[in-house]
Amino acid sequence: MRRLRYLPLPSLLVSSLVSTSVFAAPWVEADKAFFTEAANAPSSKVDAADLNGDGLIDLVFANGGGFDKGDDISDYPQQAFINEGGTVMNDVSASIFGQTPYVGRAVKLRDIDYDGDNDIILGTTWVTQSQLFLNDGGGSFSNVTADNFPKVLASVGDVEVGDVDYDGDLDMILANWGTGEGSVAQTSGGITLLWTQMGDAGFGEPGTGMFEEATLGQMPNLPVRWSWDLEFVDVDNDYDLDILVSAYAGDKASLFLFTNDGKGNFTDATAGNIPQGRFSLDVEPIDLNGDGFVDLLTLHDGLSGRNRLLINDKTGKFVDSTDLLWPKLQNPASFDFMAAFYDEDSNGKPDMVIGAIQTAQIKYPDRLVYEKAGKYESNTTAFTELKASAGTYALVLADLTGPGGVPDHRLDVAMSQNENAFDKKVLIATEEVPLDTIAPFLTNVEKLGAIQYPGNEVIRLRCNDNKSPLMLHDFKQTGNNEGFPYIETWDMEPADPDNMPGEKSEPGQWYGEYLWRIQFAVPDADVMWYRLCAIDAANNKRCTPLEMTVVEGGSATESDSKTDTDTDSDTVTDSTDSQVSATDSTVSATDSTVSASASISESDSTVSESATQPTDSGASVSMSGIPTDAESNSDTKSTISDSDTSATASNSDTAFETANGTDLDDDGCGCDADSSPAGGTLASLALLGLLGLRRRRK
Repeated sequence: MRRLRYLPLPSLLVSSLVSTSVFAAPWVEADKAFFTEAANAPSSKVDAADLNGDGLIDLVFANGGGFDKGDDISDYPQQAFINEGGTVMNDVSASIFGQTPYVGRAVKLRDIDYDGDNDIILGTTWVTQSQLFLNDGGGSFSNVTADNFPKVLASVGDVEVGDVDYDGDLDMILANWGTGEGSVAQTSGGITLLWTQMGDAGFGEPGTGMFEEATLGQMPNLPVRWSWDLEFVDVDNDYDLDILVSAYAGDKASLFLFTNDGKGNFTDATAGNIPQGRFSLDVEPIDLNGDGFVDLLTLHDGLSGRNRLLINDKTGKFVDSTDLLWPKLQNPASFDFMAAFYDEDSNGKPDMVIGAIQTAQIKYPDRLVYEKAGKYESNTTAFTELKASAGTYALVLADLTGPGGVPDHRLDVAMSQNENAFDKKVLIATEEVPLDTIAPFLTNVEKLGAIQYPGNEVIRLRCNDNKSPLMLHDFKQTGNNEGFPYIETWDMEPADPDNMPGEKSEPGQWYGEYLWRIQFAVPDADVMWYRLCAIDAANNKRCTPLEMTVVEGGSATESDSKTDTDTDSDTVTDSTDSQVSATDSTVSATDSTVSASASISESDSTVSESATQPTDSGASVSMSGIPTDAESNSDTKSTISDSDTSATASNSDTAFETANGTDLDDDGCGCDADSSPAGGTLASLALLGLLGLRRRRK
């Protein structure tokens, strides 16, 4: 039935949209010595994470049969592969899953109980019980479904995790196809399931790993027909997790939006906020235009089966901008099943890796869709395979290996296949994929008001490495997860934050989508200077500009950062809530950059008038160097916010130009996470002199 829903382009036209002579293949199928499997089992999803704590990324495939209905032979053994030294993926399926077959439909590898290791959530379909396998920390798993999961027989299409009620532990949503007999394409669908984790975990404390049904009281009573994908997405930047649910068999809607009241109670907010299509197979969120709000890619629900780009208008309402951003010849009718975002060329703009299945009429290709001057173009020869993937249902990006078995900071691709082919595949990134040289992006940074000593505070933000979905291994994990977002604080203004280390918090905690929360101890001081930083797996570091806030109850100090509020100080106190304005107290990246000749440009001596963008929730969106649509890689200014204020990099021609072969972080230094910024004595003296003019002692 689904093959008659669109008018396909001729196969020759589809395959010739991009000349094969223009591109070399970024990915080549791994040899059999690295990855081989012979289960011949249909697989709907694949996920990647470190399962045994050795720092290498492993794979798990969800196997199960049946396209639109199950039968007596739909159950299959599940498959797991441990990465042994980056040289071979070792099949450990039996040791993890035992001999019991399941109708696997979705799999998520996440630290579901916050105990420091990755667990396995297996969503099963055709009215069966989904499964939970908890990790003991060393890669041994126990099936705890009987005690830890609600006893619910469901037809699950997808699973996602996040802290919906903000009680400190991770909860779970499941796309539900219903319990009707026959083809799910003809049934009324099912209500999206919500399972909340029992107990209230304190910050940084393990959860119980035990879940209870919360669907009836907290989810909309709205059946969704045949949902292949759902996602947690904070659509309005209020730091709680809203839900997007795709609908492949929806009569009038291809995508549903359920908004969160902050306590885990969801309301259907689809009408007026989501432009609709038909037959959606996937929805993938990321910030496409650098405005600090999450945008959406949807697959197969556009005209004639095309994909769509929906841009957030900064209120949580989405506008279909497909034709503006993605020319029709580069976005033809297709049968795309899953996509992941990845900044493949390390230019600071997210590209797309898309998996498709082939029909009897047309050989739809898996492909790379890359951003070029604000538009998207396709490379249909991105994958060199021994045999073309005829049934790509899902894919995941992870750095599995590199030369000599050492991860090389180029993301490889693992694929699951179903319906038309059953081979699992791993494709290794070649040197055509540039090394990762772009640091993580930190946006929607929460604005701190006056804070109280003694005590602990929490600050929230959105942080990712320009790929989807977010994986903990996207960040540097050595030294107690030191690359996870953290806050660095000072009780006086540091002249050079990189050479004057402050007090660093414990690593932040991911709680869904790209959202993090960071807890820190309030210092005994009258003011606190701070910045937020993150380091990715390739050791690229980015920090937000310095900001200052008032500490109440702390000891008064002779801090150089303390200013009088009744004179011409650089910080301005908000008259409504006695809160130091984040915009006036923010030191932009260029303020700490001095040229080698110790000459200071006009922009260096000016504090950014607005380094954050306020939102309706009272938060501030710190752009932290994300290129906007108006910028190209040759731009000479890096826009910090949507305001007219911009910061000029005094010793760089581009927003992401390198110095001495390494990336500029947001503090203007030419350094990676382990190096110190280069600068002469004259430059340092000039900077200190400039800062001295801007300060007043108490």
